[in-house]
This record gives sequence, C-alpha cells and structure tokens, in this order.
Amino acid sequence: MRISKSNLLIIGIVPIILGMVIMYNSWIAVQTLFPLGMTTYLIYNQLVVIGAAVFLGGSAYWAILVYYIHLMQENEVLIQDNFTQLAGSGTAHLENAKTLITKVLEDIKSAELLKPQQ
Repeated sequence: MRISKSNLLIIGIVPIILGMVIMYNSWIAVQTLFPLGMTTYLIYNQLVVIGAAVFLGGSAYWAILVYYIHLMQENEVLIQDNFTQLAGSGTAHLENAKTLITKVLEDIKSAELLKPQQ
C-alpha cells in the first residue's frame, strides 16, 4: 500500500502538533504548581529542559521516520521498474535459447534421417 505525499505530510505534522499541545498542557500544569512551593518547585528548571528535549527529540525522530517511509516507497517504485526490465531481458534470453535448442534438435533429426541405415 502506497501512502500519498499529502498523507505523508499529514502523518508527519499532526503528531508533532499534538505533541506540542501535550507539552504546552504539561508546561501549564508545572506553571500552576510552581508558585505553590511543592516538589515541582525544586525541579522546575529540569522539567522545562526535559520537556523541551523530549519534544524536540520526538519531533526529529518522527520526521526522520516519515522521511524513511517516503524513501522506501520511492525505492520500491525504482526496484519494480528495474525488476520489470530484468524480467523482460531474461524472458528474451530464454526465448533465444529455446529457438537455438529447437534448431539444434532439427539439425540432429535431419542428420539422422540422411544417415544411411546400418
């Protein structure tokens, strides 16, 4: 099944946008807990850095994965075209070989018919 370029674009962008929404909601939650002096107050900076790193890493990973899917589809088309050409040339070789074998068999039969009986 081939995925069209527009579907690949949608598959590539929608999860990143959803990831941005999730990260924004978690950042708002951390911002809400920050002034209360709870545990998040102690690790606020780390949470922000970890959240940004996870989002950027996940986005890069997802973009690369979608790009690899696109490349595999393009290579599949190229391989199919090459396979068709090779199969066509192989068929031509087999037909030539069949023709040659038929000629050799006819020559052998004609030589046997011309040979005197012993």
